[in-house]
Amino acid sequence: MTQRQFGVIAVFSGYLLLAITVYRWQLFTHFIWTIWLFKALVPIAFVLFCWSIIRLFKLPFWTALLTPLLIEAASYFYIRHTIGANQDTDRHEVGVLSKWISYRDVIQFNRHFASYSPDLGYVLRPKSEGVHSSLEYSNTFKVNSFGVRDDERSLDNPRLVFLGDSFTMGWGVDQDQTYADLTGRKLGIKTLNAGISSYGTYREMLLFSKIKRDSVDLVVLQYCDNDIEENEARNEPNNQGQVLTPQSFANTAVFNRINEGYYPMRYTYFFVREKDLLKRIWTSPVQVSREIGGALSAWLTGRQLAVVTPPDIKTPAETKAHTEYFFKSLARIRRFYKGNIVIMHLDGRYTLPEMIRAFETEAKRAGDEQLHFLHAYELLKAQDYYPVDGHIKASGHAKISEALVKLIDERGLLTR
Repeated sequence: MTQRQFGVIAVFSGYLLLAITVYRWQLFTHFIWTIWLFKALVPIAFVLFCWSIIRLFKLPFWTALLTPLLIEAASYFYIRHTIGANQDTDRHEVGVLSKWISYRDVIQFNRHFASYSPDLGYVLRPKSEGVHSSLEYSNTFKVNSFGVRDDERSLDNPRLVFLGDSFTMGWGVDQDQTYADLTGRKLGIKTLNAGISSYGTYREMLLFSKIKRDSVDLVVLQYCDNDIEENEARNEPNNQGQVLTPQSFANTAVFNRINEGYYPMRYTYFFVREKDLLKRIWTSPVQVSREIGGALSAWLTGRQLAVVTPPDIKTPAETKAHTEYFFKSLARIRRFYKGNIVIMHLDGRYTLPEMIRAFETEAKRAGDEQLHFLHAYELLKAQDYYPVDGHIKASGHAKISEALVKLIDERGLLTR
């Protein structure tokens, strides 16, 4: 076998190994040892591929190690540029980085924070503490004995309870920066932050039913667009629901380990996989070159990508379905809690008005005068959201807490 033939085989081997990690990554998500294998194979595949190409050009071996490092550094700094370029703009244009949501560490399945619950699927691990981080934030989480992100004192006779998902829990902000904590301090009352990531209204109802409610005078209930999946599944008698089993929870927790922390070539791997570069470099090389050129141009000039992402506006049919299943879950809360409820809608990267307006219309039709609505879309701007992650930053939490305090005071919602 000639040196050239050996080089071609080496190039093909590196390409094949890289393709396995890109197109068959699901093979590595079932066991802890396969997670570690995946995290080892990704950098090995890049190094082998670079080394095989470098052999063909008879370059020094050390360049095979340097080239992946340079590519990974470029990927990292491009990500930092994209985040920075979108910080103070009126609209986020992050391109393929919008798909990073599938690569972030999900706290409710993180082995340090996740705890299985038979009826709720999961709660945060009671009395756990640690750091949750991603591209745009790093925050300490402290969980009380009930399994929510608050202190032990909050469990003793709270007057105001916050129900919701990751927005209420405070994904991406410190504990004392959440609108739940800020509102309680501004009002001078004891509050309980019972928000848990990815909970829909139905599970928020189940969690609230487990809380001692004798002292509760007010509930703040936050809705997110993805709540409809759970609300519909749990409220339709013919559906099997979305209850996790111990095994499915454990499997998801193992899968989540693939996104816990950094591994070599992680950022480059993201772009190769999400841009489908291993295929498109052959099928549409001109388009790939244009995309890379556009990204480099934006990076070098310090500007956003020259794209326009349309807003995800809900149709009347969609808002009708959201409203139907939200109010079915709300009716279950009303079985054991008759007091005032403030309802607000928050969604990733932007919050639009059509959802909360539909909820208000239904509340008027139902005649429930103890439902009150906060229009978060009037408060929040693009700068209040993380450009890539999509959750609200500390500035967004501060705006919401100010508006909540004003609403509560104006309507006397905490006066007996």
